[in-house]
Amino acid sequence: MGLFAVLVSPFEMYQKLQAESWPSRKGEISISYANFNRGKKESFWDTQICGYYTGSGEKFCIARVRYGGFRFGEGKALAFDAVARYPVGRVVDVYYSPDNPKTTILEAHSSWQEMFTLFGLGLLGVLLPVFLWVFRKQIEPGRY
Repeated sequence: MGLFAVLVSPFEMYQKLQAESWPSRKGEISISYANFNRGKKESFWDTQICGYYTGSGEKFCIARVRYGGFRFGEGKALAFDAVARYPVGRVVDVYYSPDNPKTTILEAHSSWQEMFTLFGLGLLGVLLPVFLWVFRKQIEPGRY
């Protein structure tokens, strides 16, 4: 798990850094609900949040509310929290990638604390076994 966190966190951090410079457009949310996905190997909750850009009427759907919003377990609380924050009818800033305008998020300027914490815990999970192995006490044969 530590190795996974150490490998994924920098990628998420890079995406978050990029998203902080993305332009935004005003949009009104028309669909907002939590959805339970039952799979053969894993079941989890996600959100469906879509709407229309004000002015143009063009539709948008977000795949994620923000970068760094990691789902632990089934993610039910995270999904329902997002739906409560972004109800139908709410006007929001929709941040989009200039390279691919279909890549959208709602929170480009969220806290970095979650990502740094996850990276630190992952690093600890990777390095702790190494430190324990290197600095372990040698037990002399026959003595306990």
